[in-house]
Amino acid sequence: MNIKILIESNKEKILPELFEWAETFDWELDEDGERSDVAYNEVFGLAERFKNNLCNKNDYKNIFFHIEQINYNEIKIQLK
Repeated sequence: MNIKILIESNKEKILPELFEWAETFDWELDEDGERSDVAYNEVFGLAERFKNNLCNKNDYKNIFFHIEQINYNEIKIQLK
């Protein structure tokens, strides 16, 4: 199955989890111990593009990658 179709057909399950995942990167610290919002902005921006139907091919690949990370310890998003 096409990754775009797979992700779009599971959008209702993915979107809230992706926004919640972005929050895990809020107040992340860089190697100098300074606050960095780079990862948060990247994931939150990806979730916003997904919400607003503005994703490109690379965005769908990134969403799939983040789903794998979200599901690391327990399956939260099961793609059908």
